[in-house]
Amino acid sequence: MHKNDVKAGSPGKARTIDVPIFEESNFGEKMAIDEKHIGEDFYTIMSNRDTGKIAMLCNSYNFTGLEQILVRHPSVLPKVKSITRDFSALYQKLCDRLFPDAVQVGDKFHVIRHLMEANQAIRIKYRQKELQKRRVAFNEFKESEKLRLEECEHTGKKFKPRKFHYKEARLENGETPLELLARSRYLLFKFSQQWTLKQQARASILFHLHPEIEQAYNLSCQFRDFVSKKNIGCHYLQIDKQLHDWYEKVENADIDEMLNFKSMIESNEEYIVNYFIQGETNALAEGINSKIQKFISSNQGTRDRDFFFFRLANYYS
Repeated sequence: MHKNDVKAGSPGKARTIDVPIFEESNFGEKMAIDEKHIGEDFYTIMSNRDTGKIAMLCNSYNFTGLEQILVRHPSVLPKVKSITRDFSALYQKLCDRLFPDAVQVGDKFHVIRHLMEANQAIRIKYRQKELQKRRVAFNEFKESEKLRLEECEHTGKKFKPRKFHYKEARLENGETPLELLARSRYLLFKFSQQWTLKQQARASILFHLHPEIEQAYNLSCQFRDFVSKKNIGCHYLQIDKQLHDWYEKVENADIDEMLNFKSMIESNEEYIVNYFIQGETNALAEGINSKIQKFISSNQGTRDRDFFFFRLANYYS
């Protein structure tokens, strides 16, 4: 048991929510909220972006539980002037209800992660199509072997099984189409000026064979350029124009994966453009998650959960 634990749920069905860390003094004007998987449970972490200290760590990932924890400390709520978060509906609701005067900032790094996932999904889609060709060829081989076996049994000849060989064409750089798609993963994370000579050659062949991947890559680079530091502090009308010009390009490209990403951006646009006010991100919260993971490793897991949280509180709160 911890002193800040709370009971949530209806009478008779209430459960205790563990709150190993809650430090009112660590709440400030600039906060970050994120989740972390510790052991088999999800924990919500609120941290101070100015000091790097953990203000709250609790074993809850639902609104009712988080609300009950925070309303027990009403003095901390008005302190928060801005809060960075991912695009979880839970955290949006929590911030809307409990921190109504705080500016909510959609975390840039979560945005970029979703963008890269969309980009990679297109590459994977084409790789699956290549694997499908291999599967079709293998099924045709099995069918031919089955017919050959039946013929041998009918004629009394000895049946000798053959081995399946799938012959792929070699491209200009010596790679097969499957190898090309597999090895193109990392070049799609980079801007073209960062490519090595081998990656330049690989990208040239990849984009020639799969123009859709090139289109998505170019749209991704344009969006990454849009959310770069150069636009921090720009007038909101300028930001709005750049973003809607990009929306139009995505619609014209008509690539499902990029349209899905665009839809996510549109639904969270209000919070994403707040990044350009001061360039606030969830980087510190992600850094704390990384440090917690190192703690888990150095503690050889979290079997002694109380001792683990005791150490964590001493170091980070």
